[in-house]
Amino acid sequence: MDEKIIKKANCGQNEKADCQITISPANSIIIEIQSKVKSLFGKSIERSVKEILEDNKIQNAKVIVNDFGALDWVIRARLECAIQRAKGRKNEK
Repeated sequence: MDEKIIKKANCGQNEKADCQITISPANSIIIEIQSKVKSLFGKSIERSVKEILEDNKIQNAKVIVNDFGALDWVIRARLECAIQRAKGRKNEK
């Protein structure tokens, strides 16, 4: 069963070594990456986002990654958090 993103949600901060993830409902998977190091790590960031979406059975969402030098595990954790918030799960802020 596919999971649904029911509302727009954010996670993360605009600080060095962090990222801000925004996820919202869409008709397909749309991934936008904003990063000074996109030319070097853009493909890796996109691959990580796709893996997390797939793991969470999300097939329709727009994800914006505003990267400030975050490591891969930070991006993944921020996206997991944003997904839970966008589904309307507990522990949302």
